[in-house]
Amino acid sequence: MMIDSEQKISIRTALRDSRREGLINFMEDLIELLHQEGYSFQDLLEALAGWVDRQQPSPDLTVKHLEEAAMELSRFSKNRRLNN
Repeated sequence: MMIDSEQKISIRTALRDSRREGLINFMEDLIELLHQEGYSFQDLLEALAGWVDRQQPSPDLTVKHLEEAAMELSRFSKNRRLNN
């Protein structure tokens, strides 16, 4: 049996969601640990900004990723409100 293109899209979406969920769980644990050690969310964001700076991506690419993350966060927030 061959997997058609629609099924491939569904599989890729499920894999992406699973990967994202794993990362969300990891970040939740990391943020909780950092908070227990006295770090703030702002500290985490500043560390991420420093890490991004060391990677030396183009500023446009960094902005693109931030915009995509903001859109995803907005979509996530809307879905959460609809499900509650």
